[in-house]
Amino acid sequence: MSELSGNEGLFGANGSKRPFPILSKGEIHLWTASSRDSDDFIAKCHSALTDLEKSRINYYKFQDAQNNFIVSQGGLRLLLSAYLGIPPIDLKIGRHNKGKPFSQDDYSLTFNISNSGNRVVYAISRAGEVGIDLEHIRPLPDIEELIDKNFSKNEAAYIRKMEEEKLARFFKFWTVKEGYLKAIGEGMRLTPDSLEFKVENGNYKLLEVKGFFEQVDWKIKNVFPAEGFVCTLFYSQENAVISDFLAPFPAIRL
Repeated sequence: MSELSGNEGLFGANGSKRPFPILSKGEIHLWTASSRDSDDFIAKCHSALTDLEKSRINYYKFQDAQNNFIVSQGGLRLLLSAYLGIPPIDLKIGRHNKGKPFSQDDYSLTFNISNSGNRVVYAISRAGEVGIDLEHIRPLPDIEELIDKNFSKNEAAYIRKMEEEKLARFFKFWTVKEGYLKAIGEGMRLTPDSLEFKVENGNYKLLEVKGFFEQVDWKIKNVFPAEGFVCTLFYSQENAVISDFLAPFPAIRL
């Protein structure tokens, strides 16, 4: 998968608009955005929010956190609006009984989002359920405690095998576990220590899920959203076609 960077978005390098991509059956589109983008972009995302979502902005004390919420939720509405042809504020987004959001306007379209640091990633799918998790690699003073609490003995040994790679391995493994939990919609009930994965040559394979009977053969994809970040996508359909795109996002549909 190519890194999500450059001028490969809706606008070419010369500023000319490109048609918004069609999401066909069997396809997954990945998008990324930054909450430190231009004021115009933040305003576009803000305008896409419902009144209820706007009322939640002040739950966050700091401007960076507010912008992160605006871009993650408003950006999602802009994307779904462009895919479904429905104005952003008219989109109906529900939640399954365990919290995973879904489109009430088109049940064949599924999605998942994640944010960390100043970056947001979105996975929009017509290839079944998806789960995506993003982490900004950053210092963790309690990393040893977190490893012991959330990883099996074999997983912990892999993370600690090379001291200079421990931090990156920890965050990458974290996105693997969280991406899976988000894909199955069990993030509120299961915890990372309920899962055990095996790592061979950088590839992750699910070995065990405590307290849950897994019936789906999930596929795992590395995603490279930006320097200093790690990200993992889980998807359910064999041979799904995965495409990378970039903001700028589609114009607001009035």
